[in-house]
Amino acid sequence: MFSNSELQARANRLLSEQKARAEKERQRLEKERILKERQRAREQEREEDARRKRLEAQQAEERAREAEFEERERNRGVFLRLELQALPADEAAVQAKGVRRSRDKILLPPSAGASLMDQDASKNGAMLFEVALPGAESIPAPPSAASASTSASTGAAPSSAVLSAALASTSTPATSGPAGWVPGRTHAGVLEFTAPEGTVLLPRKVVQSLYGSLDAVPRGTVVVTYRRLEKGDYVRLQPMSHGFHEAMGEGLREALEGELLSHSTLTEGDWVTVTADGRDWPLRVQELTPCPAVSVLDVDIAADVVPSLEAEEYLRRWEEEQAAAAARLAALAAERAEREAAEAAAAAAAAAEAEAAAAAAAQAREAHRLLLASSLPPEPEPSTSGSGSQAPVTCAFTLPEGSRIVRRFTPDTAVQVLYDFVDSRGAGGWDRGSYQLVTRMPRRVVGLEEAGAGRTVAELGLGQGGPEALLLEALAPPEAAAKGEPMEVDGSAAAGKGMAAA
Repeated sequence: MFSNSELQARANRLLSEQKARAEKERQRLEKERILKERQRAREQEREEDARRKRLEAQQAEERAREAEFEERERNRGVFLRLELQALPADEAAVQAKGVRRSRDKILLPPSAGASLMDQDASKNGAMLFEVALPGAESIPAPPSAASASTSASTGAAPSSAVLSAALASTSTPATSGPAGWVPGRTHAGVLEFTAPEGTVLLPRKVVQSLYGSLDAVPRGTVVVTYRRLEKGDYVRLQPMSHGFHEAMGEGLREALEGELLSHSTLTEGDWVTVTADGRDWPLRVQELTPCPAVSVLDVDIAADVVPSLEAEEYLRRWEEEQAAAAARLAALAAERAEREAAEAAAAAAAAAEAEAAAAAAAQAREAHRLLLASSLPPEPEPSTSGSGSQAPVTCAFTLPEGSRIVRRFTPDTAVQVLYDFVDSRGAGGWDRGSYQLVTRMPRRVVGLEEAGAGRTVAELGLGQGGPEALLLEALAPPEAAAKGEPMEVDGSAAAGKGMAAA
């Protein structure tokens, strides 16, 4: 026999253990709550990021549509923009055909010609195009009132270009790049629509002007865009090397006129080449009016040729300009790549973290369920002696999603075991401690208090009238309810649903 003090000590120890278990359970539930809140916050961040990206994409599409609309307005309803593989043109074959103004005429694929014909591009006269490296495309400024009125005039144009060359050697040479010059961009006419699909064939003059080097070769892709250009009325040229004026002498006017008659367009920054006495003299287009890119078809155009810089100084400045432009493009590309890599890494890390958290939570839930299942006492055999006080009690539990699970329990089984059994079968997705068990009519609550107090099935009077039908009743809106899953919301609804299931 135990003394009163020993019994009291044991009771205190049992109470202390129960409190410790309850506190541990509370801490576990608190950790789960914090984890769920963090998960929800991450999901909200991802949703906001996805919404922002969708908005940016929509804005980009809208800007593209507006740019296309404006371009169509400038081109009188014609729009064509293609990114094509750049290849060199066979200039010997072109010259053999005796084509006039062939130095800056490109060859486009047949699909481009079909598209332009469908848009009746010939109504705008000769078809002219901007040829640009990806990222260097530009939208020209709207023409001035004077140039607009000139282009709208219906008067007859001269049949050839006439030059007024100002050759004063005392003119001050420009020491900076053309004001309207855009690196990696030039303009051209079209020779034929016979290039292989997906390619554009570029003559040497276009290649030199596009890549900014007299020794350049086509590489990569270029963007070809239809442009309606204003007619030029003035050009200023600067030779690359000294001695150009002396080599030309009195024939400068005729040499420049002959060179320009072999072009359809000019762009600030272009290279044009004048040949004299078997030598090629490259000249840089420094300035054009009324626009940085003009048509030279059937126009009177005045020209100035300013004194050249020493080759070394000119090349040094040109290389510096090219290096600065390349550095800017490289910096932009690096910044874009870094930003995209950071976004991809952040998205991958967030996805991995979410996946790991979900996997850990699922593993913890499954481990806890298996632990509860293994801790359940053996199920008693069915009673053959009626409904005696020791007869097993059959309990049928209706889970929130409508399924039912049935098990027998001995009368001395603790109520907590009923909860353990339901939790071991998943509790319909509800969390442990978020629900209580209630009997059907008459309604009786088999609550967590009874389970925590160690009361038994017999003490609560379960099974006195035969098998018991129990429902899960939420103590608070569970996560399953937030997901739209069915749940019992009150006793009357639970009872009704249980009767229908029965």
